[in-house]
Amino acid sequence: MWYALIERQRQWLRTWGAGAWFAYDAWPVPAMGQTASSCFADLFGPLLGLADEAPPFAIDAIALDGRRSGIAERIVARTPFCNLRRFARPNAQRAILLCVPLAGHAAVMMRETVEALLADGDVYIIDWINARDVPLAAGRFGLADYVAMLDGFIDTLVRDGRPLHVLAVCQATLPALGALTLRAQRALAPPASITLIGGPLDARINPSKLGLAANSHSLEWCSRHLIDVVPAGFAGHGRRVFPAWLQQAEIAFVYPHRYVSLVERYARAASQGNAEAFATAGRALREYAALLDMPAEYFLDIVDIVFQRTLLASRAWRVNGTLVDPAALRDVMLITVEGTRDAVTGAGQTHAAHALCSDIAPHERRRLDVDGCDHYGLFTGEHWSEDVHPVLQAAFAQSEVAAHRHVSST
Repeated sequence: MWYALIERQRQWLRTWGAGAWFAYDAWPVPAMGQTASSCFADLFGPLLGLADEAPPFAIDAIALDGRRSGIAERIVARTPFCNLRRFARPNAQRAILLCVPLAGHAAVMMRETVEALLADGDVYIIDWINARDVPLAAGRFGLADYVAMLDGFIDTLVRDGRPLHVLAVCQATLPALGALTLRAQRALAPPASITLIGGPLDARINPSKLGLAANSHSLEWCSRHLIDVVPAGFAGHGRRVFPAWLQQAEIAFVYPHRYVSLVERYARAASQGNAEAFATAGRALREYAALLDMPAEYFLDIVDIVFQRTLLASRAWRVNGTLVDPAALRDVMLITVEGTRDAVTGAGQTHAAHALCSDIAPHERRRLDVDGCDHYGLFTGEHWSEDVHPVLQAAFAQSEVAAHRHVSST
């Protein structure tokens, strides 16, 4: 397979890049030293996969009630395939669990989402570990394993007594809805709210390019042509993965729009000599291009269960033998969010949750369509900060009042 050859090329490029660093800075821009080498590192390094690790979240403080408040970051739970990372702020009255898709991007891509949500409470995020670094002895990780892992995390979070809000993005909407449904079927109390953003809950509706591609080949073909084996030199040596270098090709050729917009922002800051904007734009580029290998079984589960057989939408999805019936959910606020220019998740695929969760009361439902918004704008940028986040803030407060009334009445 290709993995070992591509990794050797990356090692060569890392060596060449280190040697060329000083040459690039032979003609520095006076206003911003090392601009040329920064451009190489920010623009070309990520696309070539030259970074060994994803950049850190590095959220040290946020503006809260007119002043800067410190943020404490730590890992509160560890599993072989991910860490549950907590960002805590002073006097937080609620907890927010941010379910990140296992779709090739590192969780740090949602740094801006975390920073905004900290205005509302403590934020817990699923921080994926690169599958190439997970030893074979850790076993497999499929879609059912994500569901079970979320169930355990939610158990941990509900015990601290604060209102819990579960927010899932893109492909993570399916395991999040699955975990919460199975908990409801076991008569466990729901969170205060469930927010599903840009997720393919019913991929039959207005199929996107991604959905059409997933249906264009058999599962056997995908396993044979899209799965590689981690070579020697990594802790996960021998593990079958959907490799990050295929994701890099997708960024460059299939969905280039997001990357191009980030490059334009970066170039504008460089041309204006704005050091702060230049650093911020460079960080956004590195976060977006921070990619990781996915466990093969999880990737193939998504192709099979989400796109080819659409088992949740067909009401035929079983997790470890138990049928997932979203109609079991009730006494919880359900918020679904879609963008009218989302090329990753087709229109109506996320709002399909309302038909699936048929026993949730009408007054506990919210549907938000963001005009002119693409997929990434649903959780980053102006549309996120101006259109989506304010709606979520209001929904969080309303759902907590409703949950308190329900508890009081029982």
